[in-house]
Amino acid sequence: MPASGACAFEALIAAFHGTLPPDDGWGGVIEVANRHLVAPALFTSLREGGLLQHVPEEARSYLAFLHERNEERNRSLHAQATECIEALNEAGVEPLLIKGTALLMLLDAKRLGCRMMSDLDMLVTEADRAAALARIGRLGYAALEDAAGPHALGKFFRPKDAAALDLHMRPPGPQRLFADEAPGARREVRQGRLRFFVPSNEEWIVQLIAHDMIRDRRLFSGIVDLRRLLDCREVSAMGGTVDWDAVRRRLASPMLALAREVFFLNLERFAGVPVNGRKAGVLARLFHRRQLAIECNPAVRRLDGRVIATLLAIWRGTRGMIRQ
Repeated sequence: MPASGACAFEALIAAFHGTLPPDDGWGGVIEVANRHLVAPALFTSLREGGLLQHVPEEARSYLAFLHERNEERNRSLHAQATECIEALNEAGVEPLLIKGTALLMLLDAKRLGCRMMSDLDMLVTEADRAAALARIGRLGYAALEDAAGPHALGKFFRPKDAAALDLHMRPPGPQRLFADEAPGARREVRQGRLRFFVPSNEEWIVQLIAHDMIRDRRLFSGIVDLRRLLDCREVSAMGGTVDWDAVRRRLASPMLALAREVFFLNLERFAGVPVNGRKAGVLARLFHRRQLAIECNPAVRRLDGRVIATLLAIWRGTRGMIRQ
């Protein structure tokens, strides 16, 4: 897409794909990148594509500064995660790392600064719950009030750390989707003395879709989370194939299927990740276009809530559906 005729969001997407905005367009691109928490990822993409020399100096310096500080923070988070995993391993617990924490521990060192993170997310089984809580307590973590929930044991914090430790019992998203772990849903990783699990490629993408579209209600709000789309791009780029039909089978109910197809369209058109298989239906394409309209036109965002609530109510009624 030609960046010169695009809105700031489209220009940001184009920059990730190697087409830079005009010099006077960088302010809007950086504003959108900051809102989506992907400015360090943009710097990494431009650097890897050999395009930094074509970016105006002020914009280049600003992006470099954000990337440098984020890389510094992520090194601290990596050390914190390593300490937690090692302590859990000593108690016989091998946690499942999810979301950004899994990426943090798998990314090459030179790309450690590309992903902005809020906290560390690890999952432990019910059988390991007591041992895990005792071990992190010995490390000095204290539970934050009112942080436990239907899928989380809670958030735990130490004043010296850059982020909280978020311990989960299951991935965020619809309870029935993760009531039982799917076969082959995780793979073991050994890094020196550390032992932990990460999701399989397919399960990782299922978790991202469920978190983004259902738990965070982005299917309903129409707000794009570019950071999660870039996470999927990282997953597919780290090696191995993605069985997209397996993802479709895991997200098969009508509402989950709609969320899945909208997310797939976003993956292809915003993150440049090809998704094999059948084409999305008319409703999914409308939802995808709605997301782009909301990103590019504030007036659409103001009108959207009432219209989409009505359309979803009609759609549920025609299918005899209940909310997920």
